[in-house]
Amino acid sequence: MLIAYTEDRKRISLVQGWKIDQLEHLRKEKRFVCPVCKKPVRLKLGTIRRWHFAHIEEARCSVELEAESDYHLHGKEQLYHWLMDQKIHTLLEPYLSSINQRPDLFTFYEGRYYAIEYQCSSIPLPVFEKRTKGYLQEDIHPLWIFGGNRMTRKSSTFFSLSPIEWAALQPHPKMKNILHYFCSDNNQFFSLINIKSLSSQSALSQMITTRANDITFQDLLKPQFLQENSWKDLWLTVKKKWRYNVVLYPSWSQKYFNSYCLQRNFSPYLYPIEAGWPTKHHEWIETPPYIWQTFILIYLSTYPLEARFTFQNVYHFLKELIEKRVCSTRTLPYYDGHYSYAVMSYLQLLINRGVIKRTSSKGYFRVKEIQYPKSINEAIVRDEEFASQIKIN
Repeated sequence: MLIAYTEDRKRISLVQGWKIDQLEHLRKEKRFVCPVCKKPVRLKLGTIRRWHFAHIEEARCSVELEAESDYHLHGKEQLYHWLMDQKIHTLLEPYLSSINQRPDLFTFYEGRYYAIEYQCSSIPLPVFEKRTKGYLQEDIHPLWIFGGNRMTRKSSTFFSLSPIEWAALQPHPKMKNILHYFCSDNNQFFSLINIKSLSSQSALSQMITTRANDITFQDLLKPQFLQENSWKDLWLTVKKKWRYNVVLYPSWSQKYFNSYCLQRNFSPYLYPIEAGWPTKHHEWIETPPYIWQTFILIYLSTYPLEARFTFQNVYHFLKELIEKRVCSTRTLPYYDGHYSYAVMSYLQLLINRGVIKRTSSKGYFRVKEIQYPKSINEAIVRDEEFASQIKIN
C-alpha cells in the first residue's frame, strides 16, 4: 500500500514526491500503522520494487487485501496522477468504514461517487462479488480496471477472460458492453468492446488501445470508440471451428451434449443451422451458444408442428440442464436481468427466421422443421446463408 499513518496520526502518502533521504530519516524517527486496522506496518525502501508500506508478518488486516506487486503499485500511482492532472480530486486508498472496504482510488465526478479498483492479480469470484455489491449498496459505482498483465489475447479478436473479468463486464448502450485494462509498463489503456461469449472463458471482441495522455476519465466512463460494422465473417469463423472442433479431453458438458445428439441420430458437429448465434443477453450463459441453443431446438422438436408451448416450458427445460450442471450461467453484477433474458432473445431470433410463431395468448408454436445439415460442407454453406439473413453486431 502507498498510504500509512504515523503513530501521532500524520498521514504519509508515498505519491507526494518524497526523496529517499527524507523517507529514511522518517523511518528512523517514526513508527507507522495501517489506516484500516491500526496495526504496525513497515516502510520498504528497496531499490528494485516501488516504495511501499507492508503489514508486519504477524499483523492481519481486517480488510481482505491481496499482495500488491510492483506492477500494481506503479499502476495505481499512475492512475492517481492521471486523475489529479485532470483536476479530479481523488483519494488514494481511502478506508470506507461503512462497508469495511478500501478501494485503490476514490473520487466524486459529475454528481457520482466512483470506487476504482485496479486489479492485477487473481481473486476468487465471491470476493469480487462482495466488493462490488458493497460499493453498490452505498450508491458508489465500482469501476474495475484490470492490469494489462491480466489480458490473455489469443489473436487480434479472440481473448480469454477469467470469471472476474466476465463479472466486471459493463453494459454500454452503443457498444453492447465494455471492459477496461491499464498497463503500467507503457501507460496505456486497453478497452475490449462489444464482447461476445464463445464459452466459459473465450470471447470475441474488438480491442482499442489508447495512451493515458490521450484519454480522459470522461472518455473512460462514456467512450465513443468507432467499431466495426459487421461481425458476421468473424462469427462464421467461430461456427466453422465449432463444426470441425474435435476435443481430446471434453468437459462433462461436451460429453453430455455429444451423447445427447448421438442418441437422436445426428452428429454433434452437424448441429442445427439455427443454433450457435450471438443474441441479445447471450452473455448470461457461459456454455457455448451452439450447445445450449441446440438443446432448446431439440426440445422444441418434441412438440408437433402447430402445437402450443410457452416461454416457461422452454425456460424450465434449460433450468433443468443448469441444475444438472450440463449448462452454466454467469454472475453479471452490472446487468439488470437473468439468463432467462437470453432464452427470450433466442426465441425472438427463431421468430424472425420463421421457425416459430407467437400466439395471441403469448404462447408459441413451431411452423418449420429444424434444419440438420448432412455434411460439414453443407453446414458451412447454410451457416453463411443464415448469417446473411440475420443481424450480428
